[in-house]
Amino acid sequence: MQCLLIGDASSDLGLVLDSCGARITRMTAAEAVHADLSVFDAYCVFSAFTPLDPRLRVRLEQETEKGKRLFSEAVISWEGLYCAEPADTTRSRLAVIQPSDGTGIPGLATGDLLDDGSNRMARPWYAVPGMQPLLVYREHVIAHRRWNAEPEEILRDSAPGLWLLGEHTLLSSFVLHNFNRARFAPRNAWQKVIGFIARWLTGNTPAFFPGPVMHCGTSADLSVPAAFEEERVRTIGRGIRWLGRFLVDEGRGGIREGLRHNISPDGEQAPATAVRTDCAGEVSGAFRIYGKLYGDESALAVADHLESFVLGPMTVRGGPLDGMLRWTDCGWQICYQDDAARALLPILYDCLFFGNGECFPAVCRSLDFLVATTAKDGCRVARTDAPMLTEKEMQALRDAPHGTPSAHYNAYYHAALLLAYKYGGRKDYLQVACTGLETILSRYPETAREQSETEEQCRLILPLAALYDATKSERHREMLYRVTRDLLQRRHPSGGFAEWDTGYKANCSRESRGECSLLTENGDPVADLLYSVNWLPIGFAYAFRVTGDALFHRLWHDIVGFCINAQVLSDDPMLDGAWCRAFDMDQREPYGCPHDAGWAAYCCETGWTAAEILMGMMLPDIPQSE
Repeated sequence: MQCLLIGDASSDLGLVLDSCGARITRMTAAEAVHADLSVFDAYCVFSAFTPLDPRLRVRLEQETEKGKRLFSEAVISWEGLYCAEPADTTRSRLAVIQPSDGTGIPGLATGDLLDDGSNRMARPWYAVPGMQPLLVYREHVIAHRRWNAEPEEILRDSAPGLWLLGEHTLLSSFVLHNFNRARFAPRNAWQKVIGFIARWLTGNTPAFFPGPVMHCGTSADLSVPAAFEEERVRTIGRGIRWLGRFLVDEGRGGIREGLRHNISPDGEQAPATAVRTDCAGEVSGAFRIYGKLYGDESALAVADHLESFVLGPMTVRGGPLDGMLRWTDCGWQICYQDDAARALLPILYDCLFFGNGECFPAVCRSLDFLVATTAKDGCRVARTDAPMLTEKEMQALRDAPHGTPSAHYNAYYHAALLLAYKYGGRKDYLQVACTGLETILSRYPETAREQSETEEQCRLILPLAALYDATKSERHREMLYRVTRDLLQRRHPSGGFAEWDTGYKANCSRESRGECSLLTENGDPVADLLYSVNWLPIGFAYAFRVTGDALFHRLWHDIVGFCINAQVLSDDPMLDGAWCRAFDMDQREPYGCPHDAGWAAYCCETGWTAAEILMGMMLPDIPQSE
């Protein structure tokens, strides 16, 4: 069999077709205009939404009328089809439709969901006779791997993604020829789609699929102590190197946020360019601990630069807002207390673990601002905006009976207060933290959830350990253990913890617009490494440090093993060493509902995710002080 491939000569799909035993001839569209098309048995066209030269199009249509097969992607017009301008597909899902006549994609079932990154799709304006959908686009599908809906519901208001047009034409509305480079997910499902296209076109099963651009996990047996230690050290080093790629002027100008969710059809992942105070502070902690433990002076210098950035230009000086930590280089007058606290906590770790209290007064300066805008119940509102913070408004915040009883917004703020009390003896910090955590615990588990119930539990481990350390109260100790027991109900065999939200009460639960949880149904095997399990390495390590209970050391060991297996490994330095937000614990690959408007499934955060995990991985190596 001879097949003519018109388009990208080095494409992923082209390599798959090469393995099918057919003789593949590659030409550009300009070359094909003048070629003898009659000598070929099948045709594969990568047009990337560029109209074909009418002379070529007419001849290709004539060949298909003879019974020859043609596959074309990113179609804007073919035979009787006329399509709209290409539109973004970032938050749409591709759902499988299995025709009743058995002409569908083997190995997939109606309702199976696939993601195509940040693609573009040209939607036909109308259906034409002979169209048989195989994959369709639907917006706002709240499901993880499978949409349990009837075919009629899946097809309602859908846009064709992949479809047969009669017996001899197979068309795609989106760009798929570099499916591997673009990291289409889940990988095994897309291999079935690509295998179907290759068999349909050539008559043979492909013998080759390109190796993944990235993969996760290790073949080492992490139950063996020596293997665990070797992989832990390797994972830490890889993560530190990844963080270094996002530093601004070696940390003097902070650090970029990381990578956005958006992955182009050619595999380019968009950078998240914001410079955030929380990311700078958290990354300073990762570099500080790494530099201390591994004797790396350059890492210590980066930590110093980042710390100076947080306490310098990102801190308001003078006036009623003195000490306020700015959110980002764009959110200049916004303050989220939990973000601010996570920028300060690494400085407090330095005070407590390494005895360096030089910057402790500056930490107190920022904590004093947060305390001055905290309600009587010890909780702050979700955020404060500086233009509205007159002295009268600040007094109103202090006089308010209630803030936001949410671990998402307040638990790490309370943890920072408690660690500052432990180091500096500020009893006013202890009082606010105790009051605030008691407020949250009085509502638990019905706290004001943002992403999920799992998130609230994960975020409570560190502050509850710090609370018990500060008060030695048996009640506070029991609350730490209660939250831990509840969290263990969501534990997955991989060592991670699944998203769960009883009653779907979180603000972002089962949402598909704006900021969205990864959770679609309780029971999904999806871990969230941006909002949930990323807090656990340091939470469990600190809980072990203050309780001495081997339970927390085992939990730390298991969550570190999970993080080792969830870290991205790649020849691409912008990916190698990262962690994506979503991780499917059954399939062991980044994959999850992609609807979130800012931090969807494939985003990689320098602060919230990587730095927090790395600090938690290293914390047990820091000797206990006498």
